[in-house]
Amino acid sequence: MLPNSKTSYDEVPYESFPVPGTHPDRLATLAWLAGVQTPALETCRVLELGCAAGGNLIPMAVELPRAQFTGVDLSAAQVADGDAVIRALQLGNVRLIAGSVTDIDDSFGQFDYVIAHGIYSWVPNAVQEKILEVCNRNLAPQGVAYVSYNTLPGWRTRGLIRDLMRYHALQFTEPDQRVAQARAMLDFLARGGPDENSAYGKLLRSELELLHSAPDYYILHEHLEELNEPLYFHEFIERAQRHGLQYLADAEIASTQLSRFPPPVADTVRRLASDVIRQEQLMDFLSNRTFRQTLLMHAEQSFNRLVTVERMQALWVASPAAAARRNPDLAEGIVEKFCTPAGMCVSTPRAITKSALLTLSTRWPAAVAGPELTASAYSRLNPLAAKPPRAEDAETLAGDLLHSYAAGIVELHVRASPFSIEPGTRPCASPLARYQAERGTRITTLRHDSIVVPDPIRALLPLLDGSRTLDEIFAAVGAQGRGSLSAFADPELLKTAVGQIARNTLIPA
Repeated sequence: MLPNSKTSYDEVPYESFPVPGTHPDRLATLAWLAGVQTPALETCRVLELGCAAGGNLIPMAVELPRAQFTGVDLSAAQVADGDAVIRALQLGNVRLIAGSVTDIDDSFGQFDYVIAHGIYSWVPNAVQEKILEVCNRNLAPQGVAYVSYNTLPGWRTRGLIRDLMRYHALQFTEPDQRVAQARAMLDFLARGGPDENSAYGKLLRSELELLHSAPDYYILHEHLEELNEPLYFHEFIERAQRHGLQYLADAEIASTQLSRFPPPVADTVRRLASDVIRQEQLMDFLSNRTFRQTLLMHAEQSFNRLVTVERMQALWVASPAAAARRNPDLAEGIVEKFCTPAGMCVSTPRAITKSALLTLSTRWPAAVAGPELTASAYSRLNPLAAKPPRAEDAETLAGDLLHSYAAGIVELHVRASPFSIEPGTRPCASPLARYQAERGTRITTLRHDSIVVPDPIRALLPLLDGSRTLDEIFAAVGAQGRGSLSAFADPELLKTAVGQIARNTLIPA
């Protein structure tokens, strides 16, 4: 298809948001844990295949002004939308190209990170092969490629629903008609499907609940497009290996941990699986997995999955986990529980780990450097510094933090947080957040995710351009004090709101 040919994505754009798992910090961290030092993030080169309107790439370019970003997408309309944002923000380090993945060749150069999110399962086999070719040919020697795709066995049920929706909806020609008829078929299936007490009925209804809340563009492109090919994890890895690539990790590391299963099940998987690929494939069967975010490296790149204390100490750590009890006992041997707002919990009797988790909870969402975290945790346990830190404490903490990372309780990063949780004397929100606030309720944070903000915050954000003190912002609010801004008629309310903006990671460091 020619780049200027009209696609279904031109008619109904796929909303373009940041994808946390694709961020170079996430990819570099997982490589570092395996003993591979990728190029510095500050000056890295990133290529995204299927970039849409740049909702994933543009925030990276704002955050990393000395890095270079290139996006390719077949939809000229979506690329034009992204170009408008790039011009408005005056970004010189990102370009979006309206064209086909099949046109990418050596002239594009090499990239430290290649991202293919939400494209692999939706293109013909020849384009899938080209994606993997690009992940090899255009990837720097120590680079990391990210490819997401729908996977089996979990997509079998979704495939059945997709087939039924397509069978009915493709009688209609217009996209909005097709979506409406697909939703009607979902309602029919919910009413006339198998008994909800049967195993099949329960599985079917869980999928229907997910789709009922999905936006129209998702229904159209995920379930009504001609192509949507799920495959098994081991099949994808075999394809990658044919292109000189090897498996590094999944971007969502917690999803690949045997600790998710009861010990007898985990022991059986270890006994049955001779390597990490077979182990993870068995876990996919056990969890009925539907989606993967696979990280690849060149086949000749060596790495070691046995994480050392030194690697852990070189990273930055963040966690929202709070102690279950108001005044946890930090004495060695007393078990205390820490849980995240999402309900992920860890229990530990180790004094150094309990103290470190308390430090992280007070600093969230900012990350703390490994050595600083160890020192702070030891200081809380030994406030008079009567005893020097012990090497075994550092080893214990590193092991517990790695376990907590694998369980989704702490975050690991290769660099300091790119945001400040203190607004400063002249608060300055990111230019992208200010731009988005004038156009809608969804804002991209400096944690590379998106949040929906209330109208008063939306109205306030454009005033945080770094040119005003809090008093001057209050005066500006008074001068414009109509509509949503009237919520900040009290200076204390304004101060609280600006602090909330900072805590939502919208103010650069």
